[in-house]
Amino acid sequence: MDRVVDDLIATDDSEMMVMSMLRGADLQEALVHEDEVPRSDAELLAGPFAHVVVDEAQELTDAEWQMVLRRCPSHSLTIVGDRAQARHGFTASWAERLRRVGLDRLALATLSINYRTPTEVMTEAEPVIRAALPDANVPTSIRDSGIPVVHGAASDAPAVVAAWLEAHDDGIACVIGDPGFPASPRVQSLSPELAKGLEFDLVVLVNPEKFGDGIEGAVDRYVAMTRATQELVVLTGS
Repeated sequence: MDRVVDDLIATDDSEMMVMSMLRGADLQEALVHEDEVPRSDAELLAGPFAHVVVDEAQELTDAEWQMVLRRCPSHSLTIVGDRAQARHGFTASWAERLRRVGLDRLALATLSINYRTPTEVMTEAEPVIRAALPDANVPTSIRDSGIPVVHGAASDAPAVVAAWLEAHDDGIACVIGDPGFPASPRVQSLSPELAKGLEFDLVVLVNPEKFGDGIEGAVDRYVAMTRATQELVVLTGS
């Protein structure tokens, strides 16, 4: 496990160096160590495999694609990805991207329905990503929450979260963009990068304009906004 942690830290190119958190005492206690789990045959993980499922495919580099293809000589793959969530840019089409890495027998399907994010949130999030990636595939939400997106001052974050907790007996809130905001059993405090792939009943964005510039900043803002399954609050200012 120590070697895995070393590799993750060495390849971490994020501005916040989030992988370095794995050296913290609290996370060290949570990590599973090699001497505490049954040994597995490493050759089983080396392949070859008849079929491979690739998730978050928009993030793979050319070298990582070659690693996948070496383990799946048949090139029989199920590939799942979203160009709108590619932090380092994805200007090519999926067909162009996959052919470039050696995949030329393609059957593409586009998901057009959004079951998670309500219309109110997507109405605000869509222009954010289209400003950086005009042809992004933005799915259509099929439900309304009836709760408009709220805007306010960054200093309101504690009051917003406290009011929501008082009004809701269950559910999880997440504050994104304020590393000093205290977490609790029902409140997560995350960076935009760590929030990716997760979902929360309430999302509070703090100073999203500081998430970055260009495509990376737009993607982080879009992804953070679309973590909300019910309510989104956007707070700005000092």
